[in-house]
Order: sequence, then C-alpha cells, then structure tokens
Amino acid sequence: MTNDTKRALEIIKPMADELNIKVNADDRLLYCNGQAIGIGCNSTYATIMEFIGYVLVKEYSKWRRLNTRLFDDTRRYWVPEEMLKKLQGEPQERSEE
Repeated sequence: MTNDTKRALEIIKPMADELNIKVNADDRLLYCNGQAIGIGCNSTYATIMEFIGYVLVKEYSKWRRLNTRLFDDTRRYWVPEEMLKKLQGEPQERSEE
C-alpha cells in the first residue's frame, strides 16, 4: 500500500466509522462497504475525494435525487462487479483491516 493511500485511510476511517461504512484499501482499489473504487496512482487528496463521492452517492442520494451527470461523474472510477471478479483473480494484496 502506498504512503498516500495509508494517509488517506487515516483521514477517512474516522469519518467512515461515524457513517457506519466499512473501509479498506490496497494499492489499486478503495473498498467502501464492498464497493470497489479505483485509486491506482491517486494522491491522498484524490483518494479522500473518491470516498466523499461514495458518501454523496450512497448516503445523500437516499434523501435527494442527484443530477444524472453528477451521479455518473462521481461513479466513473467505481469498479463493476464483473470487473472486480476479474481483478480478484489476479494476484494482489488486499488489506482487511
């Protein structure tokens, strides 16, 4: 796991705990309640923003309807279930903290 990812997780974990979101990561993916989000080569800031986008889509959209463009732009790096299965078939380290 990169230093940027480690720093991002240190910042994200307290927020995720308050929102009852299980978060972990490896070098390529951030996992939020099982949803994989691509973070390969991301900075600390970009990884945090991906988490905030997840919260926006999953939590805020429960009460309000999101603009379709905003929804699509936020989810652009989310890994679909089929692709995640292919990626998990490859050798990789996955942190289960």
